[in-house]
Amino acid sequence: MKITEIQNLSESFIGKQADDLGQLISEQIKPLYADLGILIPVKSCSIIHTLSKMQQASVTEIAKGLNQSHQLIKQKLPRLQKLRLIAAEADPDDKRKTFYQLTDLGHAQATLLKEHSLSEVYAQLSAEVGADLYQILTAAIAGLKSKDLFSRYQEQHIINEKEHD
Repeated sequence: MKITEIQNLSESFIGKQADDLGQLISEQIKPLYADLGILIPVKSCSIIHTLSKMQQASVTEIAKGLNQSHQLIKQKLPRLQKLRLIAAEADPDDKRKTFYQLTDLGHAQATLLKEHSLSEVYAQLSAEVGADLYQILTAAIAGLKSKDLFSRYQEQHIINEKEHD
């Protein structure tokens, strides 16, 4: 296999690259958080941030606020409860619904997150690679939401067939 074929094959696995980037960021943040006294699991920081803004929210409200699946949020909440960062309270009007809010420790941790934001670090990384990473990732997500990969593949396949006719 030629280098260009390997490169083309590698470029078709952009999802893996995105996953690798997320994993690398998570791994590199852990020692920083430990040094700062942040107890929040890296991949749950957005939930803590959201609850600090919303005061109290259901799983559905948190999921909507983060644009994530209900199931993903629901999986993360027990660990945050076990760490005593959040508390759960049944809705007095609907026992099937549970509201979550930050505990005192959760509020203190949310404050630490805000005080030690990585936005400048990410801005430096963006400058280093010559692109606004947040903007590119957000645009890619929006693009895939407006037209999924399957549709894009079908369109490209039709174009390629026409070019070869």
